[in-house]
Amino acid sequence: MNDDDIQQIFFVECDEALEATEAGLDACKAGTHDDETINAIFRGVHSIKGGAGAFGHEALQAYTHCFENLLGDIREGKVELGGDLVDLLLLANDLLRVHVEAARGAGEAPDDVELMKRLEQARPGAEPSPQAQAATTGADAFPDPLDDLDALLDELAAPEEDRSQDASSQSAAQLKTVAEPETEPEPDPWLIHIRPRAGGMANGSEPLLWLRDIVALGGECVLCDTQAIPPIDRLDPEQGYLGWTYRLPGRVERAEVEDIFDFVGEDCALAFDDDPMPTVDVPDEPQSTPAPSPSVASSSAPDDATPSPVASAPTPIPAIPAPAPTKTAAAQSASTTPQTSQSVRIDLKKLDKLIDGVGELVIAQAMLTQRLENESFAHIEELAMLDTLVRDIQEHAMAFRAQPISSVFGRVPRLLRELAGNTGKHVKLDVSGETTELDKTVIERLSEPMTHLIRNAVDHGIETPAERTEVGKDAEGTLTLAAEQKAGRIVIQISDDGRGINREKVLAKAIKNGLVDADAELSDDEVNQLVFAPGFSTAAQVSNISGRGVGMDVVKQNVKELGGRITIDSKPGEGTTFTLALPLTLAISDGMIVQVGDQSLVIPLAHVIESLRPNRDDVKGLGTQRQMLNVRGAFVPVVSLGAMTGAQGMVSEPCKGVLVLVETESHGRAALMVDAITDQRQFVIKSLDAHYRSVDSVAGATILGNGKVALIVDVDFLVQSSSGTQGIAPSCGELVDAA
Repeated sequence: MNDDDIQQIFFVECDEALEATEAGLDACKAGTHDDETINAIFRGVHSIKGGAGAFGHEALQAYTHCFENLLGDIREGKVELGGDLVDLLLLANDLLRVHVEAARGAGEAPDDVELMKRLEQARPGAEPSPQAQAATTGADAFPDPLDDLDALLDELAAPEEDRSQDASSQSAAQLKTVAEPETEPEPDPWLIHIRPRAGGMANGSEPLLWLRDIVALGGECVLCDTQAIPPIDRLDPEQGYLGWTYRLPGRVERAEVEDIFDFVGEDCALAFDDDPMPTVDVPDEPQSTPAPSPSVASSSAPDDATPSPVASAPTPIPAIPAPAPTKTAAAQSASTTPQTSQSVRIDLKKLDKLIDGVGELVIAQAMLTQRLENESFAHIEELAMLDTLVRDIQEHAMAFRAQPISSVFGRVPRLLRELAGNTGKHVKLDVSGETTELDKTVIERLSEPMTHLIRNAVDHGIETPAERTEVGKDAEGTLTLAAEQKAGRIVIQISDDGRGINREKVLAKAIKNGLVDADAELSDDEVNQLVFAPGFSTAAQVSNISGRGVGMDVVKQNVKELGGRITIDSKPGEGTTFTLALPLTLAISDGMIVQVGDQSLVIPLAHVIESLRPNRDDVKGLGTQRQMLNVRGAFVPVVSLGAMTGAQGMVSEPCKGVLVLVETESHGRAALMVDAITDQRQFVIKSLDAHYRSVDSVAGATILGNGKVALIVDVDFLVQSSSGTQGIAPSCGELVDAA
């Protein structure tokens, strides 16, 4: 792994930290936060600062340091977290996101001078930090003694007699050389002794970053303790052998230094001023059994630098070194216990290749099954085992790509804040079902239509506070986001409690634009669907939010490309609900293969309830063009799949074919009439748009076991388009009567 790969991991971690920080700030805005929420926000900004310093992004590091200072004061209770301060922190987090994008290479670093001043002014009597001053003057924010390992290597190359000097005596000598202040007296400088332990490199920690943070506070290294370095044949690269003593200006408070090591825990031992340098907790012999190690550790260091066993292992950030034999044992136990990784970062391209490979495996398995059936080997045990294994592989592979929809819902609060600033409308967000999972590809392509729908709801749907108060509503509007898995699909609802769709106004604008005839009679649903027409908008004037008639057209197109459908339910004065029905995945699914005349079609199994061959008394005529199937006392419409698809030679009598009872999202149940059911298996979804063009009533295509291409039926569209317009053959009962 090279530096670029490591830096890419850093940017992924930045995205995660930004999302966590924004979620925490949203909780603060809503008043549902606690101390752990503040700590999580602080950790997110602190982790970005550490990585920024490691990769030389000085502007990002300077800004995050200023941001972190204010968060530290809030965490310590020095600053009260009020509404105005939360708004400032949200603004600071938005600018931090821009900083990260600039570090990634997407543009120049933003102008953060004014916001950094505001962050500094929000602190109680704090002077501008060195980082803020550096940002305003263009000077380097950090000196470069620790920009690389050269300084450390120089220390290692020093003569043995120079390195064997007593730490405390040399530190005292360094203190005597401090120059007298030129102006007003400053508090006396003080010392900190730092000893990273074996876990210092675990979990992405980097001791060098801690030292850089010390330097950023004005610290000066006065000693690098190398006495614990063993011979090369006993060197363990995972152990910590080096220790450092830094002299810090008196103006620097100890709490500022402790913040640097706040989340390090036992991975680093600290001591202050005249306290001795913490010792190395490693056994003399690698093969020896770990034991309480004060005596072992003390034997590995010279007598003049070895403290008593009681003070050998201070707590991570002590004011006074505490007795630590048990601490030392605990630290050794932690360092010797194997740490199991809970997650692995995988490049999405590699995951896509895996999914493609699994898809081809499914096709190959179907072809093999077809071949064996032709050779009369359809029921061999090995074939059933292969089918089970392929299904397990497919399910596990698809689970890799599954992500909670909260990654999309989590961006909405930030969008609402922007809209509130532009429209003056304050909207409360209500979210449910954010843990519902669906394919990562669907999530990525869902962000844009969700953004347009939310902008439309706030700008057109929700009234101004004055208008809402006048009609007896709460001045603050409500936007509801809900997600659930239903019938093998993900159903997402975006609802507002606004004014609803003014259908008279929509119809009048559509007639004016020539979208419909002046004498056209449209149902409420058909009028609602006009808002998706290209270029259609009822906005009085174009704004930076809406008015160009582009957004809703984009929504419908994107949802259609995902193999989904979108419906509108609107009540004047009460609000509007947009319902998106999307597939769980765009790769592999289960389906029922049916024969309709000369065509083989696939019905997604998620829609199928049951299949049956009706009796003559189960099918009843409705008018001259419709037939209804009696299913245990409930009547559902019969749809001829062959007639809808133009198949040749299909069965025309329901009693001679098979009726597949299906469930749709918005049109209830229906019975699809087919000739026969030939198989039920997994199928690989191939996009028809990519190889041909979009076709109504077709959700995609797949390759069958015999190598032929079969179309995947869009059940919702077929049932919707057949209502009232589909001609069906006479029922079995009518044929008997006619005979």
